[in-house]
Amino acid sequence: MDVFETGLSMSAISLNWIRVQEMLAKLDVVVPPGIVDGIRNFKDGAAELLLEELYGHFTGRRIDKLEAARQIDFTDHAYQVQATGLCSRRHSAVTSAQRYLSKG
Repeated sequence: MDVFETGLSMSAISLNWIRVQEMLAKLDVVVPPGIVDGIRNFKDGAAELLLEELYGHFTGRRIDKLEAARQIDFTDHAYQVQATGLCSRRHSAVTSAQRYLSKG
């Protein structure tokens, strides 16, 4: 019997998802990695997509209601781009302030 990790740390959550994926693989269920990443990172809509995938696998039917949700990007790409822009602007402001202060 598989033993799951307790706790909310990313390592515990990751280990538990590895175990879940191994158990599902024994049932010939493959969960797309993006959905797993979304659930591991508590992204809205990820759990619903997992349930849709499992429903489809076990019943042979699809749920059309969530078709648009399949296009959701569960990565933090948008956040990373935004954060990079913020860091760049802050760096420019600090550099400008340092130049101004060094002249005085």
